[in-house]
Amino acid sequence: MGRVTARKIRTRAKLIAAAHKLMSDQGVDRTTIQQITDEADIGFGTFYSYFQSKDEIAEKVLDCVIHNLGQRNRMANQQEGVTDPVAVIGNSVRLTAHEMLSDPMWHWWLKRTDLMVRRMNIGFRSFGLEDMRVAHDAGHLNLPGNDVAAGWSYLIWLLAGTITDITDGVSAPTSVSTMAEAIMRVLGVDAQHAASVAAAPLPQFPALKVDFNFSLNEDA
Repeated sequence: MGRVTARKIRTRAKLIAAAHKLMSDQGVDRTTIQQITDEADIGFGTFYSYFQSKDEIAEKVLDCVIHNLGQRNRMANQQEGVTDPVAVIGNSVRLTAHEMLSDPMWHWWLKRTDLMVRRMNIGFRSFGLEDMRVAHDAGHLNLPGNDVAAGWSYLIWLLAGTITDITDGVSAPTSVSTMAEAIMRVLGVDAQHAASVAAAPLPQFPALKVDFNFSLNEDA
């Protein structure tokens, strides 16, 4: 890799890292491009060599955060020694839900559900779809036509819809457990098993630095 290319990669990552910090602190709406370039200590005009708009960099921030959450979900289950494939899914759903509720950045995306769901569907896919296939192969899921991909889509939409309702005041924060149980039931998990997983204590969520060099492969 040449020096120019390496410098461009570093600059892009610095801009995304700065945007992430600001958007997580004060939300996307209140964050300006000027604030992003000031935080990154990069000239204002340089921003447009990498991104066309604030919306575009917000999308790249979301991709990095989703990838980070997928990694942390996996680490949380592994460190806790969770071996039940259904519990792995249930824990990941609830951990993600809590992060979506606590980070102001997500609130902007919850007003753009169709765009957010697309990024979540693709970004979490390498983690969640694999977990679902393990659960399916172990006989825990009962999906029409054994269509695990369709089940994955149901999961993402139920998650996004529930968090939207909570932030809009339609549902209480306690709805996260109800949502997790409902998702398990939609996926065909036994009712008692689903209820047990949704009510179980969550594993500790490990800290992990966000990789701001991450770039989502939308064709994956």
